[in-house]
Amino acid sequence: LASSSGSPSAAAAAARLLEEFPAPDGDDALNQYSFPYGAPELRRAIEAYYAKRAPALAADASENVTVTMGATEGFAASIRALTAPGDAVAFFQPFHELYPSQLAIFGLEARAVTLSAGFDRWSFDPAELDRALRGAKLFLFNDPHNPTGHRFSLEERTTVARLCEKHGVVCVTDEIYEHMTFDGPRYASLAELYPEGTVVVNSISKTAKATGWRIGWVVASAARTSKIRGVHDQLVACCPTPLQHGVAALLRNPDDPHFARIAPEYLRKRDMLAASLQKAGFWIGPLPKGSYYLFVGFASVPALRGLGPTEAAMRMTKEYKVACVPGDNFYLGAAKLDPEHGQRYLRFAFVRSKAVLQAAGERLAAMPAP
Repeated sequence: LASSSGSPSAAAAAARLLEEFPAPDGDDALNQYSFPYGAPELRRAIEAYYAKRAPALAADASENVTVTMGATEGFAASIRALTAPGDAVAFFQPFHELYPSQLAIFGLEARAVTLSAGFDRWSFDPAELDRALRGAKLFLFNDPHNPTGHRFSLEERTTVARLCEKHGVVCVTDEIYEHMTFDGPRYASLAELYPEGTVVVNSISKTAKATGWRIGWVVASAARTSKIRGVHDQLVACCPTPLQHGVAALLRNPDDPHFARIAPEYLRKRDMLAASLQKAGFWIGPLPKGSYYLFVGFASVPALRGLGPTEAAMRMTKEYKVACVPGDNFYLGAAKLDPEHGQRYLRFAFVRSKAVLQAAGERLAAMPAP
């Protein structure tokens, strides 16, 4: 799937698929529709994957698994299936941009709970989360977190699970960075703490460096799965058949050494980019413990002083040729204009090759010295 990290190349995977699934009577079965909710081979591989990684989660291939067009469609189908227009949905901010966008499309009320940066970690106020969940239908929970790189501790995840259960809120988890964890214990899904109330959304995009494949999945209770499949069927009919079999080839073996190689690679990249940004005068804050983003303060960078986040991002991109995203893009309401939140940050990604990150470091070093 991702030859640069030691997994089979796409060409090799395709060749194996032709051997495993020969064309009947001259027709290529892999070019035809799969089951609307996913090829059985992939759903069985997802079942095996969670039997190993999250045994408390009910992930029966027939009853609980829906294959989607990436996590983006997985969220859209889940949100639409489990809410009605006017319902409230809560999540942490800063947030992945798709959360409020999808809620707006479906006529839902967005409730953001703010994460704040301390010396060595991000944190939230449980009382604020408690208020946001009151009367809500869903809580969207991204861990490891985009854009901060925060990994929620067992205590924090227990608080999230306890408050969701208290208010009868279904937690929809965004777990696409589960293998990009740098510090602390092995990743654990919130479904381990709140199995009856959790819907897991995941995809192959980050795990296999295959963002263009658009293969994701949703794991939910049988009752919720029936609703999610109904929406999914109307949104996309089915996902690309040959790519589903390619993903199954990786997931059916959760002990594949590919998974263990992901975190060390991104840890090295994190440290490369963080060092370059710090030398240029950016405030690094709590080092990311997961995902592949650095959410950094820019007020102390001489070339960016006095600028808002959008102007700062444009200057970085146009003049210094290092692309980033303005921090206010990840906030709603008053926090968007708050100098301690939306106005404070830029988001950089360390997903690219070491050569690209080295070139970025050279460009950052050429900026006016702090």
